Amino acid sequence: MAIYIARPNKDIINIIVEIHLMLRVLKPKCIEYIIFIPKENYDIIEYMTTNNMLTEFKIENFNVDLIPIDLDLLSLERENNIKEIYIDNDYSSISDFANAVVKLETVFGKIKYKYIKGDLAQKFCDLVTEKEKENNLKLGSDEILGMVVFDRSVDFLTLMTTNNTCEGLIDENIGINLGKIKVKNSLLTAGLQGNAKKKDTDPNKEVTYSLTSDKNPFFCSISCMRYFDAIKYIREIRNYYQAIIDSNKKSNNIENSQNALKEVNYFVSKLKNDLFIAENLINYVVDILFESEHQKYTSKEQPLLSGGVPPDLYTYYDEFLSEKKDLKSLIKLMIIESLTQNGIQGYQKLKREMLNIFGFEKIFLFRDLEVLGWLKEKQSTLKKIKSIIDFNYTQIYEKFQLYNEEYNPEVINDCSYILNGYCPLSLKIIEKAVMGKWGTIAEILKKIPGSLSYPEDETVISNPQKDSNILLIVFVGGVTYTEIDALRLLNRKFHEDFLKGKRKKTQFVILTTSILNSKKILDNLGKEVHSVLNMKMFHDQMNKTDSK
Repeated sequence: MAIYIARPNKDIINIIVEIHLMLRVLKPKCIEYIIFIPKENYDIIEYMTTNNMLTEFKIENFNVDLIPIDLDLLSLERENNIKEIYIDNDYSSISDFANAVVKLETVFGKIKYKYIKGDLAQKFCDLVTEKEKENNLKLGSDEILGMVVFDRSVDFLTLMTTNNTCEGLIDENIGINLGKIKVKNSLLTAGLQGNAKKKDTDPNKEVTYSLTSDKNPFFCSISCMRYFDAIKYIREIRNYYQAIIDSNKKSNNIENSQNALKEVNYFVSKLKNDLFIAENLINYVVDILFESEHQKYTSKEQPLLSGGVPPDLYTYYDEFLSEKKDLKSLIKLMIIESLTQNGIQGYQKLKREMLNIFGFEKIFLFRDLEVLGWLKEKQSTLKKIKSIIDFNYTQIYEKFQLYNEEYNPEVINDCSYILNGYCPLSLKIIEKAVMGKWGTIAEILKKIPGSLSYPEDETVISNPQKDSNILLIVFVGGVTYTEIDALRLLNRKFHEDFLKGKRKKTQFVILTTSILNSKKILDNLGKEVHSVLNMKMFHDQMNKTDSK
């Protein structure tokens, strides 16, 4: 018997097929199981059916619930969630998500108060309500104060913005999986001292390193910072301990020397190496930020996020195409233009040029992006074509004041710190919810397509009665580390207010169907996989052999 445990991914299925074909020769009677985590989807079943794979395997599902990525972050980790939900209209992940939340409710009590923005957010909450009735759940201790449920389609734009935080940069350039990264050992050991650096360790060997708050509390303290603030903070810590060492050398006070020795021992035994590793990781991922090409790119991105259009944007597109640079970077910028400007002037012509340069097979990628409404021709108001996201970005930008005019890069005090003064729409909406201010912006929220619902008395969320509260921030369709980091900053602000006696203690816990970045999304869109070892061809060949 052979058991394959896999995500519902076509590339993984193709690898399983290769093993299966070898087993058919070596062990023709071997029974083979595929256990999908968390479960199979329509896309994968159709793919296996088309290639005559289903009859070769016994299919089972391992229905995992929310995976604890960190102390404040739980995810279903549904790969390719954007395509699954918004292109294929496969809502199985939303149903699984609702099941997982109801299981949380059986432990912590039924959630009474909900903020809901977006049609799929409403669908998710309706499923939660149905499952609560099925399980006969009653209102309990109200340990969970409430939840803010956000539909990804309300703000697709943030998915394409350039990451600026340490964690966001690491995710986009290295890739964070279940709170861990895989990097060469030399990257982690550079500068380490003592037993932490073993001479016999292969520097090119890939090792796993955890970034979660329970395993790596120091990195957690800088994960939300932009790289230059993190490096500055690391150097300040080093200078602090160096000052203690220098002062101790000059001091004749025994008691002061003993206290200093304790601090220095802690620094040398633990913190010193943590600082080196964090600095190594940050320096590794920020190199790209200093490249002239990256700076050119961000000089076009920032004006678009502010609702304007750079005068030389189309010249930049032409130069990009003539030099055949990275396709994904160009598409990211085009998506930002299309979403903020309600389309791209001359999009069809630009698309044809790109297909000629990068290959006609990219038509599948453009097809998916057009279905999502991320790329389209700019239309006049008379010929406006309705899409998934259909609202005037400039009006929303102004009404929500997405750019903080009082932004101070030296002060980490709100969500605008994450993106150099720009606050993504998703974060602005959620921030207003946790502050209990949706009633003041209801008319603006109604201009954004999708359901809208919130408690009549918003003080139950913004000014709770209990001393300690959990507030769930729920992303249906996925969340980025940009948003995760910004919400952690907002939660820190809440905690500071708690320490000052201004509010009750409230802990944000983020729940999501998946953790996304632009690279993951674009890699999974337009992916028409055709196995070289086509199962149908294999069956045809086997039938010919059997007939002989």
